[in-house]
Amino acid sequence: MAEKVWSLLSQDLSQAWALSERRGIPLLAAAVAAARGLTGERFDDLFEDGRARLWDPLLMRDLDRAAAAVREAVEAGDLICVFGDYDCDGICSTAIVYDYLVQIGARVCYRIPNREREGYGLNKTAIRELAEYGVRLLLTVDNGVSAIDEINYANGLGLRVVVTDHHEPRAVLPAAAAVVDPHRPDCAYPDKDLCGAGVAFKLLCALEGETGHGLLEAYGDLLAIATVADVVSLTGENRVFVRRGLQLLRESERCGLRALLAAAGLAGKPLTADSVAFGLAPRMNAAGRIDSAETAVELLLTEREGEAQELAALLDSYNLTRREQEAVVIDDIAAQVSERPALLHERILVLDGEGYNAGIVGIVCSRLVERFGKPCIIIAREGETAKASGRSIPGFSLIDAVSACAPLLTHYGGHPMAAGFSLMSADIPAFRAAIAAYAAKTAPEMPPVELRVDCVVSPSLLTVGEVQGLAALEPFGCGNEPPVFAVCGALLERVIPLSEGRHCKLRLSKDGEAFFVLCFSVSADRLGFSAGDTVDVAFSASLNEYQGTVGVALRLRGIRLCGEDLAALHRGRQTYEACLRGEKGGAAYIPDREEAAAVYRWIRAAGRQNGAPDALYRAFCRARPMDYVRFCVCIDAMEELQLLRRSGGMVEVVPDAAKVDFGSAAIIRRLSEHGSETRDRDN
Repeated sequence: MAEKVWSLLSQDLSQAWALSERRGIPLLAAAVAAARGLTGERFDDLFEDGRARLWDPLLMRDLDRAAAAVREAVEAGDLICVFGDYDCDGICSTAIVYDYLVQIGARVCYRIPNREREGYGLNKTAIRELAEYGVRLLLTVDNGVSAIDEINYANGLGLRVVVTDHHEPRAVLPAAAAVVDPHRPDCAYPDKDLCGAGVAFKLLCALEGETGHGLLEAYGDLLAIATVADVVSLTGENRVFVRRGLQLLRESERCGLRALLAAAGLAGKPLTADSVAFGLAPRMNAAGRIDSAETAVELLLTEREGEAQELAALLDSYNLTRREQEAVVIDDIAAQVSERPALLHERILVLDGEGYNAGIVGIVCSRLVERFGKPCIIIAREGETAKASGRSIPGFSLIDAVSACAPLLTHYGGHPMAAGFSLMSADIPAFRAAIAAYAAKTAPEMPPVELRVDCVVSPSLLTVGEVQGLAALEPFGCGNEPPVFAVCGALLERVIPLSEGRHCKLRLSKDGEAFFVLCFSVSADRLGFSAGDTVDVAFSASLNEYQGTVGVALRLRGIRLCGEDLAALHRGRQTYEACLRGEKGGAAYIPDREEAAAVYRWIRAAGRQNGAPDALYRAFCRARPMDYVRFCVCIDAMEELQLLRRSGGMVEVVPDAAKVDFGSAAIIRRLSEHGSETRDRDN
């Protein structure tokens, strides 16, 4: 897990008490609301059913034209094709609109492109086939706003096209009968962060002449799944959709959803946005990643219990296959990084491999971003051609970076936090160089990933009743993240290994109160902190039932030495990586003999240590302060000179190592030479 820079929201205890008394909710929930600025009417809105907060759909540009085109097609008996996308949002969008059109007596079919054969969005082959099939109105959901050439082609075949989408449009809009997208510059719709299903839902509202309350009862379950899965902000209308949708989902009349809940082990359990994000959405997405997304649409539309169970089982099997394929990619990438560790020193991680499933590399990117705290792109080579997905961090627009490399690409699209593209395999080295050059120019230092801490609390406040009260702020997700709390200045008493060392549990105490924090996927020897340290610890809080007893479960989100400046650590890490890339050098980054000797003696005395640079540096600085870059250069030089060795992520002194000239290490020479080159240029 990448080290994140903490951002503590301002605290106002008097305001928190006032909010707590105003609604009779526990102090912890009120404190979070106050820290997030949810006061006055915004605070009261948290407790309303949201009926007054759905906007008039006709405020959305072109929605009147879209509704008119659909009405004309229905009245004329024209065949309408709902053209969706292969992700969860596109699947739910397709099911919602198709089901509605069936209910009003339209002639309708649907199509979702095959990820491998056709790629994202409208394509000319599909358009031609649909025209030959007799389709007269092509209605896109969750795609189409960038399909300029494809829609021109459809127009030439005599098809009318209506676009409903939520992705960022390009400078020129397609020549469709209507283009509905809240991100159009000329669209004044107040709530712009709808997912594709949200925009499609608004089309149905326009067709029905309502703001959406009645239709929400019919389609809220599907709308909630799409909204959560597409990671749009759970505020405004989206909050209304998900709150009501989760209630409907618990008692859904769709046998397909009931079967899917059972397959995910969620039947009869309380449902949250997390249930959707980690239980339902992956199974629905797996259909498009492994085979055909239309299987998931069939599940949502079926009215036969037996078929629902069969299709849910099939999606569950696809999800298992997806996990297996992810593991293959992750293992291959780990091998690449082991052979070429310099890959991790780039501003943007660009990795590629032959035979990767292009449908799953985006998921792996997300995991690497979480682990390394920098943008990541994975390219799946398929002989002469390749497809790629990427994920980014806040503050660095990946779609802008990819767009800057457009001459090398055959197709691309996305948004600041995620992008996808295709290119020729032979152009991968050129792409790698081009995007690295773009990043060097626009982001000399990558922005740090932040960990927002809502409240600093006392352990005594972490009771079952207080944590239970956080439910008032749900649903949690993008834009309304689960609260993060911190206890500062706690004594780390014990680090307890769990599950054969795969995880660990921390026992901490402050002000005479002991508490435990769970650390998943972090072994005790790689935590980087030891018993006796005084730390600030950040965590999320939830309730856990075990053997009939309900207790509070705290999950680690971040840990630092008490008062540690993680922003300074991030700057040091950025400078160190710039040195390794050959962008910086000189005497300022070269440790002197005394520093090198101190580091060597410390490791020899301390014994085998966690070899992660941040953890090793933090452990050393308990004994004496030292500049981060000079320390890391020390370690690199000693390892190169075989004074130190690494094994299993740990580092230790090589016994009976021969005496060496520290200045002879290649990294020392490179830094010295780079400093000379810089002085020559300056002169």
